[in-house]
Amino acid sequence: MVDNMEIDFPLDSHHLDPQDRILQRLAQVGVPEEYLDQLQAGLVAFVKDNKTRIPQLVSAILPADEEVVRVFKEAKLGSKKSSVDPTMKNQFHQSMGWIQWLIFEGDPIAALMKLSTITVGQRGVCGAVWGQNDIAYRCRTCEHDPTCAICVPCFENGNHKGHDYFVIYTGGGCCDCGDVTAWKHEGFCSKHKGVEHIQPLPEEFVNSVGPVLNALFSCWKDKLLFVESICPENPRASGYVSEQKKVANELTSVVVEMLLGFCNTSESLLSFIARLLFSSSGLLDILVRAERFLMDFVVGKLHELLLRLLGEPIFKYEFAKVLLAYYPNVVSYAIKESSDLPLKKYPLLSTFSVQIFTVPTLTPRLVKEINLLAMLLGCLGDIFISCVGEDGHLEVARWGNLY
Repeated sequence: MVDNMEIDFPLDSHHLDPQDRILQRLAQVGVPEEYLDQLQAGLVAFVKDNKTRIPQLVSAILPADEEVVRVFKEAKLGSKKSSVDPTMKNQFHQSMGWIQWLIFEGDPIAALMKLSTITVGQRGVCGAVWGQNDIAYRCRTCEHDPTCAICVPCFENGNHKGHDYFVIYTGGGCCDCGDVTAWKHEGFCSKHKGVEHIQPLPEEFVNSVGPVLNALFSCWKDKLLFVESICPENPRASGYVSEQKKVANELTSVVVEMLLGFCNTSESLLSFIARLLFSSSGLLDILVRAERFLMDFVVGKLHELLLRLLGEPIFKYEFAKVLLAYYPNVVSYAIKESSDLPLKKYPLLSTFSVQIFTVPTLTPRLVKEINLLAMLLGCLGDIFISCVGEDGHLEVARWGNLY
């Protein structure tokens, strides 16, 4: 018998739908019932008078670890073979919906439509991301080096009459139209005029987007760091490790999808997100290393986001510094394996090196400020040393498939 107790939600919350779970967690951190009765709009009203509580509220909106573990165990008992249970996917997507209401202090669809209207005609850099064997154009007249290319729409919307151009099939990368470090200004299409034409995010959005994304980025970083720390699986904890990795994969997937949607809506928002992301201490570092412990399809989405953000010049420089710090780790792993398989398994170097080391305004700066040449020569030296036989001569055969 329960005496003099009020219970808003059942003690056994196993069968609550995702929205009720969110409401329960928000109630547990002290959001009054009168606000929760109004759902997302009520939470927005509560936050306007309690902005210091944004980190706590964002954390409460995200599925709790114990809930995730329980769902995975139930899915396992039910012999579900998907990498993440559909119920769990739904919970993460519901959480992102609530967080977007906080990001824009209102209906996110209406806010994004307003942003897209404000920034219409202000496209700076295309940045369309290519897959394997997509069609693109090279133009020797406009390109700064042979790795540069533009997508078909940008070529058709530009003026390349009399230029030396030809069609190529891509192996990845992104469109360089609008990027003055890769493409001559006169070769830009009518829709992309360069980053200098990107307008700052309106102040009303800065004040709401910044604090919420900072809180979300902090939760995201903490989860990735934790999973990275337990990645060398302890046989006694293999089930727990697997569950935590699934959480990290699903969280990364929904966050990246949301950010890509924002970036495709407004370049002002893209530029703001890029600066916010590298300003979040340690986040960019763990995102670069995430290919070591996240699933391939999630890594693909993450790399697509990073490619889109490279259109912001300050982000490109900050990303380059992190890439240079990560570069020797992958080379060391390849040396240890005496194979180029790690370079295929972890595609960040092959995907992004060409985006960084071929930029004439960036590479000299990296040589001067970050000691790029010393890093590359050090990696080359390590490779040679690993090939030295007992007689002091190089034994290339030791490398097997490494080129």
